[in-house]
Amino acid sequence: MSVTSANTIRPRVGDTFGAIYNKSSVDSLLSRTRWMWRLWFLGLLGSTVFIALMMLLSGPTVSLVAWIVFLLGAVTIILQPRYGIYLVLFLTLVGDARMIPWFPFAKNFSSGESLLFLHNAAIFSPLEAYLVLILISWLGRMAMQRKIKLYLGPLFLPTLVFSSFIAYGLVYGILRGGNLNVALWESRAIFYLPLMMVLTANLIVNRKQFSNLMWFVIFALFIEAIVGCIYYFFILNLDLSIADQIAAHSAAIQFNTFFIYLVCVWIFRASWMKRLLLPLMVPFFLVTYIMMQRRAGFMSLAVAIVLIIIFLYQENRKVFFTIVPLIGLAALVYLAVFWNSYGALGMPAQAVKSVIAPAQASNQDRLSDLYRMGENYNALFNMRRSPLLGSGFGHKIISIVKLPDISHFVFWEYIIHNSIAWIWIRIGAFGFFSMLFFIGASIIVGMQALMRVQDPDLRAVLFTAIAYVVMHFTYAYVDMSWDIESMVYLGAMVGVIGCIEHVVDKPVPLKEKRWPWQPIPEPVPGLLPLAESE
Repeated sequence: MSVTSANTIRPRVGDTFGAIYNKSSVDSLLSRTRWMWRLWFLGLLGSTVFIALMMLLSGPTVSLVAWIVFLLGAVTIILQPRYGIYLVLFLTLVGDARMIPWFPFAKNFSSGESLLFLHNAAIFSPLEAYLVLILISWLGRMAMQRKIKLYLGPLFLPTLVFSSFIAYGLVYGILRGGNLNVALWESRAIFYLPLMMVLTANLIVNRKQFSNLMWFVIFALFIEAIVGCIYYFFILNLDLSIADQIAAHSAAIQFNTFFIYLVCVWIFRASWMKRLLLPLMVPFFLVTYIMMQRRAGFMSLAVAIVLIIIFLYQENRKVFFTIVPLIGLAALVYLAVFWNSYGALGMPAQAVKSVIAPAQASNQDRLSDLYRMGENYNALFNMRRSPLLGSGFGHKIISIVKLPDISHFVFWEYIIHNSIAWIWIRIGAFGFFSMLFFIGASIIVGMQALMRVQDPDLRAVLFTAIAYVVMHFTYAYVDMSWDIESMVYLGAMVGVIGCIEHVVDKPVPLKEKRWPWQPIPEPVPGLLPLAESE
């Protein structure tokens, strides 16, 4: 049997134009494919030569293994840009600057302690390299297919407006004589937010991929929890006086994601695998979470739990009146037992005490609160100096209240704990309201989608995404939150919120029966009409 090439197909009478058109299309596709494989070959050849030179110069090292892993990740992204979203989320959340300072993903190639140290002049990071590569791979695929598939969604405009004000703050601050290096460091991570939002909204295109994305998040946080346990038991030897906290500031609200997701998969009755595996991870998360000793993390988790209780009241009042009284009673017993306990187990109680009875808080907590009060007075003064335009990035925050010296934090004169007020200081009132618009739109769009989406697994993912937005900005009121990990994660969660209705609205073909005794497959639940969801 012979195979006829596309170039020798003979058109039928009357189909000459169509045949010529099809032949031209096939030739064009073959040409693009040949060029793609040539570029692949050159890229693979270049990577091989690079690794060979490194092995020749330095021999086999841990750093070399890290480079091989980094290049394999880059190849994976080129093969399928969606995998890049998974990789970026996983590698960003799994690393922690306190416990594993050598972990390279969020650090520049110029960071000396990083396994991927390249050169002092390489002031960009593996994270940024992956984000650019995902963008190029995604756009390149559309160019090769000559088909533009761009989904903006309801949250694109709020995100764009807020990001535009951040760009304004950067340019305005530099033009006013601000420190260029500081201005870039202050605003740099925030620009990951819109990019992650757009990439997630366009590359997550079917229902299963939402669960896949969440699994990458959970496993990344689980590995960090295990590292935290090892760090506490074997490096600190159960002595937190050596290091008053383990893990970075924002790790607490990222860990909150696990607890909220765990509750959601049971409330919405998601897949049995999630309900089986997630509880097994709880001990590792609890140990590391408590050792973090982040009062703001405990309070933001409490806010998310209140959000769950309110939703449960609307969704299933029978379950609400069965579970909530028991939870309330357990909480009261816990507060009564640990009200005056200042150990690790008493940290959540101390977080509540610092809010409702600050006069009874520990000396350390009172000093921390006084420091933040002084910062807030300074913030208010700076906001009033330029209420509409802000100061722009790169300018020192003027202090009218003298604060204790924390110069070990390199940006202590530029960044304050109240990350909400900090935005007003930097980009003014209009920028501040653009942030509120972004937050409000994310929550409203998310809750509307939650009312319409019926799939239990998707509802669990969606509610967790909404809760993370709420927790992030609750945490931002009292602690620094515009860091790299938070912006990457927040961008992905906003992307999930913005695109989930668009994905669920697509029809899903019925599964075929594999065996005669199987029940007839039922249609996959789609979106409820707005009238029915209210």
